[in-house]
Amino acid sequence: METKERNKLVFDYVLDCIDLDGFNLEKQPETDQEKLQFVVDTFKQEYNDWNKRNYPNLQLRFSEWLKGLPSSFNVDFENYKILQIAKEWGSLPENAKTWQEDKILNNWFNFIAAKFFVLCRKNKVNTSAL
Repeated sequence: METKERNKLVFDYVLDCIDLDGFNLEKQPETDQEKLQFVVDTFKQEYNDWNKRNYPNLQLRFSEWLKGLPSSFNVDFENYKILQIAKEWGSLPENAKTWQEDKILNNWFNFIAAKFFVLCRKNKVNTSAL
């Protein structure tokens, strides 16, 4: 699978992870930019400011927030699902070795965080306050 095609799958996945159910919003975010900005704002409010000292790197901080399974971002967290997704994206061979699977699993949240911020840049989402 080509990088462009894989990135589209990953970006679609990241956008599908955004979950606004349970939030009493006056106006529902409709565009990708508005949805991404909502997640950035929620992250800032729930986690960012209190954890800058523990995790000075923004991507790592966001990755750690994702590991806590925030209600606004429903990323897959079960190992079997992560491995299944990696195979669908062509990032992992069907007959992967244990070390290959471990590499995918150990980097999953950091990978999703990186792609999230790429999407933010592409959609001109303001992350400067983070």
